[in-house]
Amino acid sequence: MNPIYPDLILTSRYKIIKQLGHGGFGRTYQAEDHHRFQELCVLKEFAPQVHGSYALQESQELFEREAGVLYKLRHPQIPGFREMFRCKLDGEGYLF
Repeated sequence: MNPIYPDLILTSRYKIIKQLGHGGFGRTYQAEDHHRFQELCVLKEFAPQVHGSYALQESQELFEREAGVLYKLRHPQIPGFREMFRCKLDGEGYLF
């Protein structure tokens, strides 16, 4: 079961509003950034649909590479990159 749900607050900063979608690398959420006057933002959770340590490592490297590309992009229809962060929920580690 996914421990991320509406009204959950991650890292004392991001309040989850709703899930927007999911794909091969994870899920995306609309959230409010409490450090930026409740400005809306998008969070992408790393939750790959792969098995095995090599495939998981490769997926994480691709996820981090995508974050690097988003950091460099500037376009009005693409949300700006803010940060990559890890947090624990129910004892499990998550990467956003």
